[in-house]
Amino acid sequence: MKQGKPRVRYYDHDFYLNIEQSFIDSGKTYGCKRIAIDLLTKGIAKSSHKKILRYFKMRSISTNNHVKWKNKVAKPEKVGKYPNLLTDPENFDKYGDVFSVDITEKEFNGERYYTCGFYHIKMKKIFGLVTEKNKGNQLVEKSFLKMTDEFGVFLPNSVIHSDNGSEFKAYNYKLMLMYFNLIPSMSRIAKSTDNGWIEGFWSVFKRECLKENYCYKGLAEYQLNASLYQKFYNYVRIKL
Repeated sequence: MKQGKPRVRYYDHDFYLNIEQSFIDSGKTYGCKRIAIDLLTKGIAKSSHKKILRYFKMRSISTNNHVKWKNKVAKPEKVGKYPNLLTDPENFDKYGDVFSVDITEKEFNGERYYTCGFYHIKMKKIFGLVTEKNKGNQLVEKSFLKMTDEFGVFLPNSVIHSDNGSEFKAYNYKLMLMYFNLIPSMSRIAKSTDNGWIEGFWSVFKRECLKENYCYKGLAEYQLNASLYQKFYNYVRIKL
């Protein structure tokens, strides 16, 4: 086998000095590709980033890219259509009745059921449980009207808190809140913990009320089971 000539590398010291100068001018934040672009735009030299990378490895140079991200200004949090009024639980006393509303879903025997309810945070009771096979504005409207019949008269300055679902941004939902003088409140976007009261109830509801691997005969049987559990939860079950 014919042996080729040994490869000889020629080091251009002026070129390497320009690399170091560009690296220092950037506050030691430029990487190999950015230095190659910087040298090209300044008209100093044209080189590939691989050649600069070899020089970095030879000199054991590491960039400080984390510095610029550490000092980066944080983006403001995305808020919903209405402000979140329940950020501090200690300020609940300045409000009258405080409700938390949400929609949950459960699948049985290939059919999906959607349940909407209003959880009273101070009383720790659930009102207006309504179940349907379709999720939409009508489900929220039926649940709201049932809640008003079951609960009665609202105290002044009452609040209803929800997530950013489209059902709670609808115009009819806003009109119902205005008719009963209720203040809307919404969670921050992608922050399910802001509506943790009703989420906690749904976990208890699915664990204690809904039977796993049970085939309900229809929607009527499912609603009957939910209404019986609502009475048990409000008046019998011990809540801490």
